[in-house]
Amino acid sequence: MESASAILASSERRVEAVSRNVSNASTAGYKKQVAFAQTLDRATESFPPQVAETRFLTDFSQGRLRHTGKPLDLAIHGPALLQLRAGDDLIYSRGGAFTLGDGGSVIDAAGRILQQAGGGDLVLDGQDVEILGDGTVLQAGVPVAAIGLYDAGQGSGIAAIGGSVFRASPSGLAEANGSVLRQGQLESSNVVMSDEMVVMMAAVRQSEGGARLAQTYDQLIGQAITTFSRSGR
Repeated sequence: MESASAILASSERRVEAVSRNVSNASTAGYKKQVAFAQTLDRATESFPPQVAETRFLTDFSQGRLRHTGKPLDLAIHGPALLQLRAGDDLIYSRGGAFTLGDGGSVIDAAGRILQQAGGGDLVLDGQDVEILGDGTVLQAGVPVAAIGLYDAGQGSGIAAIGGSVFRASPSGLAEANGSVLRQGQLESSNVVMSDEMVVMMAAVRQSEGGARLAQTYDQLIGQAITTFSRSGR
């Protein structure tokens, strides 16, 4: 019965991941969640010897870049992340549609402020800007700031916290090399609907198998109770 419960729980989590991916298929910069089964070694238990548990990773494969022409729409070609400030917290994003907030700060739709390389809010005097691939910001042809690009390597503990935004340990991040910032573009999500449908169908089949297994256990227990009752034990 424990195995059947694990199968049903795993299929439920797969369906949740598919639902999350499908609902964010049009979210700029969204990275899909992929499932993998981690085998838990229960050496101290004689039965069941092993139970497969489903965990999820973020697939950081590149999404397609699409042209918008808006000067503060930013996308990244490569694995880097942008740093945003939300209150006292620093979080990370794959880019997005930015606008000018109070005082000229560059903010996303949630009001989080884009950060410069080395730290500090990015503040602009109007939207007449040119942003180079390395993050250098030009106004009237003069460099006025540089947008920070960070690589999330090992030890950053990066985790998706919704949409195209991630949380990571700043100590685990390094200055990005090989990534290019694209002005006037947005990165589409890397969700492929046909792949999600395949995962959904596999999860449904898995849940059906778990339900049949639970039903079989239930029938066996019922038969055992009936047999013992008839024998008077």
